[in-house]
Amino acid sequence: MEKVKPWQVILFVVAIAALGYSMMKVGFGNSPESRMADSMMLIDVQTGQLYIRDISGKKAFIIPDRNPDSKEIALLPVVEEDGEWFLVERYASALDQIEVPHDAVPDNPEKALNVADAKPIPLN
Repeated sequence: MEKVKPWQVILFVVAIAALGYSMMKVGFGNSPESRMADSMMLIDVQTGQLYIRDISGKKAFIIPDRNPDSKEIALLPVVEEDGEWFLVERYASALDQIEVPHDAVPDNPEKALNVADAKPIPLN
């Protein structure tokens, strides 16, 4: 076996330091980037009513979700930008699976949703 060269030792130490730093930032960090969401905002595409679902690991659910009042599949995830609500782009194609009218969703997905009440109703 050949003798270890100094540059190899330095490279090894730098690699270990980089690994430790990345583990600290991602795995052990308490920064906003390392925290998971514990709730999800949903909108009833028919009525425009906002709902908030606890997603802290207690119960699984399927998107599109069921409206607790009408029992119809009508809830899709939304995101707020500058005080207006928009469908989460990833789930916009799920509109095809929803049989109720999409009265709260404009024809152009780039436009803001027609929200009935900005105060969300908690879902169990």
